[in-house]
Order: sequence, then C-alpha cells, then structure tokens
Amino acid sequence: MTAQFNTPLGTQITLLNADKCTLDTSWHYCDLTSPFSRIYLITEGEGYIFPDNQKTLLEPGYLYLIPSFVTCSYTCSNFLEQYYLHFTIDLSEGLNIYDLFPAINRVKATENDMRLFERLLELNPETGLRVSDPALYQKKAWLNRGVKYQSIAHYFETSGIIYQLISRFFSPGQSNNKPLIEPHNRFRHILTFIRQNIDREISIKELALKACLSGDHFTRAFKKATGQSPLDYINLKRIEKAQLLLVTTDLSLKEILEKSGFNSASYFNRIFKTVTGTTPLAYRKNQSGIF
Repeated sequence: MTAQFNTPLGTQITLLNADKCTLDTSWHYCDLTSPFSRIYLITEGEGYIFPDNQKTLLEPGYLYLIPSFVTCSYTCSNFLEQYYLHFTIDLSEGLNIYDLFPAINRVKATENDMRLFERLLELNPETGLRVSDPALYQKKAWLNRGVKYQSIAHYFETSGIIYQLISRFFSPGQSNNKPLIEPHNRFRHILTFIRQNIDREISIKELALKACLSGDHFTRAFKKATGQSPLDYINLKRIEKAQLLLVTTDLSLKEILEKSGFNSASYFNRIFKTVTGTTPLAYRKNQSGIF
C-alpha cells in the first residue's frame, strides 16, 4: 500500500534574491539571523558556514540550506564561487515549514540543480544583490520590495524552480527527514493556535483543553512530538517574532516585547539572550538596525 501524505495547505514561496557571485576573504560575517531562507550551490573554491555553531564546509558540487531564523556565521577561506537564493516559504496556518518537517542542510548537487539555478537567473536577472554585506542589503525597503513578474507563467515557473530546489533538502530516505509533526497529529492545530496568538498570554491549561488532554499528559505528549516543552516552544516563537520586528521595523523595544507576548522587559531580555546569545539592542545593531 502506498503511504498517504497531506501537503501543507496554503504554501507560498516568495523570491527575494538570486544570482551567481565570486567571493573572497571579505565574505566574513558572524551570527546573522535572517527572517528568510538561503540556498547556496557551490561551484568553485571553499568556505564555511556555522548554522547553530555547527561548522560545515562549503565545497563545490553541493547544495546548502540555511533555514529562516537559524543563527549562522559565514567565512571564505580564500576564493568562493556560488549560486545563491534568498526566499521565504510561508504557510497560511502561520506555521514554520521547518517546524513540521526538519530539513537536512547539505546535499550533493545534480546537473538538474545547476540548470534550475541557471533558469531562475534567466527568468529573474535583476534580483541579485549589488553588495554582499548584510549591513547594506538587509534593509526594510529591500525586504518589502518584492519581485515584479512579467506574467503569471513567469511567477509559476519561478515558484516551481524554488520548490524543486528546496525539495532536495526534504528528500525521502534522509535519516532526519521524519516529520516532526505529522499532518494528522492533533498538535498541528495547537502549533497554529500558538502562532496566531503569540502576542497574548497562552497558558498550558488552555492548550491542554484544546488538545483534550490533562495538563501533565499534554506537556509530555507535546515534548515527545516536538522535542520541546510547550513553554520552551512558545518562548522560541515569541523570540522569532521579536527578531523579525527588530530587523524589519523601527518599533521601540517596549512595543516589540508587547507584540511578541511578553509582559516583562527583564523576562524578555533574559529569554532573548538565552535563545540568540545576545541582547535585543545588540541584535538589532548587529543585524544592521532596520531592514
């Protein structure tokens, strides 16, 4: 019998940047956390990325994925040539695709991957970055500018190419590709509820009632399904919301912590530093202030 799979409803891909570039030792950035995802296809040279402080060699003939909200450092040993793609992938439920289906971050490239990148650049020749420094290109105007498609066919083909490229990191048979939250699992609507109500207080009792479980049973089952306690998961999503607001708006810290569901500045600062390793103000400055 063939296994059945329910696709995530309302998945939307948005292209931000795509191009081919040559880098040198000036490509050296520490602890960047972007609200978008990145894919690299290395063609020549050597470099390193450090997603979540895990050292990963960039070498020719491989594709690399850095999911949104993953803290990563970048460095080029001497010379590096690569295709790159910046994009967002959103679900109508407000969930993060990487929460549902954890992806691998490195896969052997194929000739088709190269053709897909070439076609993507042919379709979208004006989407490359003019500079490689995030302090210059990660600006609010850049993030919100969008791609002007020539036609609906242009949009569909561009989206299809990006879907094909990202699918390489969710390939069947990968050891860590087991869905974290099965599509029919009762916790999917719990995660959606958390995302949609992240700006207010959310109690474990409220979540347990929605899952039709006792508080203790819910906490154990939620951690088994997600790898995190409900409180840790909620705090992580609150911090992701704060990160996005810090780099895409000029809201004050007080406004940001309120919109992220925190009611205490000291607690917000403590959790933010636990998750990101830095303070909100330092994070905003390191991510170049306002996009």
